Amino acid sequence: MARTRSKRNFSRKGKKTYSVIVDGKTEVWYLQMLKKNETLPRIDIKPELPKKKKLSEQFKSVIDNSNIYDEVIWIIDFDTIIKETRENKPGTKTALQEFKEYKKEIDKNHPNVQILVNTPCLEIWLLLHFEPIGKIFPDCGGAEKILRTKHIKNYEKSEKFYKKRDNDIYKLLADKRDTAIENAEKIGDFDFNNSARSVAEIYKIFEKFGLKK
Repeated sequence: MARTRSKRNFSRKGKKTYSVIVDGKTEVWYLQMLKKNETLPRIDIKPELPKKKKLSEQFKSVIDNSNIYDEVIWIIDFDTIIKETRENKPGTKTALQEFKEYKKEIDKNHPNVQILVNTPCLEIWLLLHFEPIGKIFPDCGGAEKILRTKHIKNYEKSEKFYKKRDNDIYKLLADKRDTAIENAEKIGDFDFNNSARSVAEIYKIFEKFGLKK
């Protein structure tokens, strides 16, 4: 795919603009609370959940936004890709193969785009605030169960819970963020040769936004 450039969108104050494309509402709520609680004078974060969530449609949104914003971050919950790959009909392209092609295209032609994978989902990142992860979670339910039974008793995957006025999800976990980053770094990055392994690459946004100590 040939790369085309259009004029980037700078704010009047010269802020660097970041488009963050996600595939789930929880990521949007989390990033909105990050933006609310942190002082980022030279950064404007714009989380976006495409109306159509197919991988191909997310990819199109990422490429389109790469020509508008200074940087684009594509955050992917990998549980859906793993599930669709396992259920794939023989002889047809798997979701994993499709994602691999998109990543290759982005790495080659779109240097202002960064892909961050959470496997299986955002809840892995939340769980890392409390404990290291040494197992594979086949789906998000396992991580949610541990969160709810051991660490956040009233945890809900809802906008009301994530945006609670006096103690939103970001504020609730803020004092444990450095622990989460350290645990995520120990796990390492996403690997196509072991795509089911639990990872939480979302931690990298804190370094990008100047929030990592």
